[in-house]
Amino acid sequence: MVLLAAAIFALSACDDGDSTAQSNKNYTTHDVVVSKAEQQTLPVILPVPGTVVSKERLKVASRITGFIEQITVDEGDIVEPGDVLVEIDNAQVEAAIKGADAAVLAAKADLLDAKGDVKRIEKLVQSKTVAEDDLRNAKVRQAQAEAALAIAEAEVIAKRQDRRYSRIISPVHAQVRERLSDPGDLAAAGEPILQLDVLGAMELEIYLPSTSISNVSVGQTVNVQVESCSKLLESRVASIVRSADEVTRRYKVRLLLPPDENLTPGQFGQAQFVLRDETVIVIPVSAITERAGIEGVFVTDTSNTLRFRSVRVGKSWQGLREVLAGLEPDTLVVTNPSTALRDGDVVR
Repeated sequence: MVLLAAAIFALSACDDGDSTAQSNKNYTTHDVVVSKAEQQTLPVILPVPGTVVSKERLKVASRITGFIEQITVDEGDIVEPGDVLVEIDNAQVEAAIKGADAAVLAAKADLLDAKGDVKRIEKLVQSKTVAEDDLRNAKVRQAQAEAALAIAEAEVIAKRQDRRYSRIISPVHAQVRERLSDPGDLAAAGEPILQLDVLGAMELEIYLPSTSISNVSVGQTVNVQVESCSKLLESRVASIVRSADEVTRRYKVRLLLPPDENLTPGQFGQAQFVLRDETVIVIPVSAITERAGIEGVFVTDTSNTLRFRSVRVGKSWQGLREVLAGLEPDTLVVTNPSTALRDGDVVR
C-alpha cells in the first residue's frame, strides 16, 4: 500500500510539472523600454475656456442716407485696404450738390447787388442827397451777402465730400465678421452695415469667476492652448473689466496672444492659470494603455515579469500624466507598450 501511494504521488507530481511547463510556454519574451514613476512638483492649473478675437474691430457705417445698391463682400471674406465694400445710391447726394450750387449762385447775385448799392449810395452821400446812415446800412448788407456766399460755398464743399461716401472702402486688412444689411435696405447715417475683424494682433477673450479675479493682474503671463496650434502660446493679460456680468457674475479678461498665422477670430482657446504647486506621482503619457476597457500600465517586478496594473490618472502636463492611485514612486513602467503585451509576459 505504501509503495502504491508513492507511485500515485510521483505520477501526480510529474503531471503538475508538465502542466506548469506547458503553461510557461504560453508566455512570450519582449524587448521593452521602461521608465520610473517619479514624484515631481507640478502646477495646479485653472483651465478657462475662451474665444480668439481681433484686438481691433470696425463697424462699417454710412455717412449719408440712401438705399444700398450693392454689398460686394460676405461674411468670412478677407478684404484689403482700398477694397470697395458697399455702394449706396447717391441720387440724394447729387440733388443736394445741385441745391448747394444754386445757393452759391444766388449768394453771388445778392452780393453783386449789395456791392452795387454801396457804390450808388456812396455817390449820393458825396452829393449830400442821402444820409450817411443809408451808406452804413448798405455796407452791412454787403457784409451779410459776403458771409452768405462763404456759407454757401462751404456747403457745396461738404456736399461734394458726401459724394465719395456713396462708395464705402475698407481702410484695413480685415475679415468680414457679420453683414448687418442687404442690397435694397435703406442705409441711415451712422447705422452699421458691416462688422470687420482687423487681421493682426489677436486676443483671447475669457470670463473669470469672482473667486479667481483677485489672482489676475494686467501684464501677468498666462499659457494659452488654441485648437489650431500644437504648442502652448505664451500670452499676457491685456485688460480686465472690473465689472461683473449681471447674469453670470463673471469678469471679462482679454489676453494678448503672440503673432501666429494660424490664429483667426472665432477659434476656441483655453487659458491655463497657475494657482499653486503640488507634488504628485507622474509617468509618461505613452505608458498608459488599455486592456479589456480598463486603463492601466504594464509594470515589471524583480523577476522581469510584466504585470498589467490598473491606475487612476489625473491631469496631463508636458508629456507627463499624473497618477492618482495604483502606482508607487520608483515603480518601473513600460513606455509605448505594444498590443502584443500580456500580463505574465517576460522581459529580456
